[in-house]
Amino acid sequence: MTWARFNLHIPDLRTGANRLSADGIQHSPLLVGLTDEEVGRLLAVAERRSYADSDILVEENTPSDCLFILTGGSVQVERRHSGGVVPLARLAEAGEFFGEMSLIDIMPRSADIRALGATEVLAFPKKSLTTVFTEAPRVQMTLILNISRILSLRLREADERIVELSRQG
Repeated sequence: MTWARFNLHIPDLRTGANRLSADGIQHSPLLVGLTDEEVGRLLAVAERRSYADSDILVEENTPSDCLFILTGGSVQVERRHSGGVVPLARLAEAGEFFGEMSLIDIMPRSADIRALGATEVLAFPKKSLTTVFTEAPRVQMTLILNISRILSLRLREADERIVELSRQG
């Protein structure tokens, strides 16, 4: 399952934002509705991080402290269960994001995120985002709205998958 199959109108954010294009995130559903200036504020606090194959980017049950946008490579969302690993989703398109629940609730991470090959992300630490949100409340409102839309779509996909599995017996 991939989470990038959304039929959202995503404007081309490359105008005046060459870094977006360079990072491959110009079509991220997380950034829909933000101006170039607002995106620039976010990118100013972003940290570039690189991971090797099988590295854990996010560990289940650890404190949520960062939002990530995939800029290269791919990751697998997985949960540990009965001594094994259950893959939940694969994110492989630049602009897909994860760790967004850290902005919504204060619960620990709900899953591991594992690099599948060499992977590059932009990381947005919660403390840095809080500063941006204080200075530009519209950025926070827009991100939360975009996250809500994507979470709703993911929930609908999960519901469909549950129905599909229940039919299989």
